[in-house]
Amino acid sequence: MENIKLLFQIYYRPAAAMSELLDKGSWIFAAALVLLVSAAFFFTINSKLHTAYRIPQFFDFYQTVYGENEIDEKAAEAEYKKAENAYQAAINEHQKVPIFGDYFYKFFTFEPGAFFQPLLSLSIFYLPAAILLMCIFGGIGNFGVVLQRDYGGLAICALMAWAAAHLPFAIAGILLYSSAASPEIYFAFWIASSVLFGILMIFALRTVFGANYATAVLVVCIAWLAFSLGMYIFRFVSPWLFSPFLLFYGYMYFGGAVSGGISGFGDALRHKQNFKNYLHSATVNPRDADAHVQLALIYLQRRQQEKAVEHLNQAVEIDKNEIDANYELGKIARARGELQTALDHFTIVAAQNDKHSLSEVWREAGATYLDAKMYQEAREALEKYITRRSSDAEGLYYYGKVLQAQNETEKAREAFQQSVEAAKTSPDYRRRQLRQWSKLAEKEIRA
Repeated sequence: MENIKLLFQIYYRPAAAMSELLDKGSWIFAAALVLLVSAAFFFTINSKLHTAYRIPQFFDFYQTVYGENEIDEKAAEAEYKKAENAYQAAINEHQKVPIFGDYFYKFFTFEPGAFFQPLLSLSIFYLPAAILLMCIFGGIGNFGVVLQRDYGGLAICALMAWAAAHLPFAIAGILLYSSAASPEIYFAFWIASSVLFGILMIFALRTVFGANYATAVLVVCIAWLAFSLGMYIFRFVSPWLFSPFLLFYGYMYFGGAVSGGISGFGDALRHKQNFKNYLHSATVNPRDADAHVQLALIYLQRRQQEKAVEHLNQAVEIDKNEIDANYELGKIARARGELQTALDHFTIVAAQNDKHSLSEVWREAGATYLDAKMYQEAREALEKYITRRSSDAEGLYYYGKVLQAQNETEKAREAFQQSVEAAKTSPDYRRRQLRQWSKLAEKEIRA
């Protein structure tokens, strides 16, 4: 029942539903639901589209019959010519897929009997491609590590997203099946279900990986090629030829491991779900502020800021000096433009440990003073920070902005140049994260 409830929540609160799926979702339920919805969708929507837009084949009009009697070459040639003319007439007269024409079939298919292919294409092609693209564009880490860690969670979210996107149109297809509805209506259903799946996948990527909207949209726009590749391959290669991979996939998902200590995809997901449940249980203790902080960090990673703030405030209520809660609340307050509130939180943090979060509390405080146009205070905070972290591109950029505001143009230019160099010389996975500060610094240098 819990998974059915989450399925319907996807329609009106997709971000929250994806988060709940990570904590409570079942891959078995999601996979079975995809097969069920896919069967209904393919045998209604796809069957109508296949009938309307199918490209005629020559052997629909001509079949060679071999018998014992002697073949009449002239009669055979006439029969062949007749079939060829009928075939060409059918090719010229058949309905073409709107907008795309017959080129559509290079990427997709309306074959009604291929209802099992979406599950295989999603699992084998689409999900690994989406994770790889997130590693490339989102800088979330090593592909192998991320695949092992997040495949299970993304699989549940993606499968439920596909089922949710196609379910309403499958139902509409069933209701309209006996009517004389135009093929364009069914094609509109097909397009709408694909677009809705893409939209829901944006929420899935933001929840699983903490991606921003731009990265999530980019990944969704490219990853569909992997899904289409899978559907295309299955037109020529039997899915059963992938059975060794499917067996390995099942083994890994349901808790298997290979040499080197690599645990199964399902194990990684279950560990996360168990940890989240443990934290929720720990919040029952009225004196346990850390459990609220850890839950807040999970929600922040999932881009659920309101829930994170709720738990951070509860942590501060338990212990007003809780250092991690104050630090995170300070960053959130600064992002919201609540500068004095942010400074109050950073002051509490620095008073307890001025090296908190690798001294980043001073960078955040300096940036907040900069936003408040309190340039001398900003300068003092940022100088303390870059003395300790001289290769931090973000801190150097803020320091350059402060110097610029104080009309120290040459020193500001030098700080911006150091910011660019720091970003360029950072490790690959960090370079992607620091790219925005490098670009901002370069813009200031060129100004």
